[in-house]
Amino acid sequence: MRIHTGAARPLLALALAALLIPACGKESGSRYDTTAPPAPPLPPVPQPDFSLQDVNPNSATFSTNVSPRDYLTTKVPAFYFGHAT
Repeated sequence: MRIHTGAARPLLALALAALLIPACGKESGSRYDTTAPPAPPLPPVPQPDFSLQDVNPNSATFSTNVSPRDYLTTKVPAFYFGHAT
């Protein structure tokens, strides 16, 4: 008896999907396992200090080296290092 191949392909795809979908569950120890406890946080590490020359001609500190440490006060500083040509 000959099976029409056009009808067999969807059945074969359905059979393969039925076999593979249950295998897609969580495996213990896999990177997708959300039941594992989170890693402990890393201890804080002081970052090295650095300074850059202020190249803004409209700045009060023009042509001097400035560092983020110069601006650490009770406020939270934000720094943006942009470049334009």
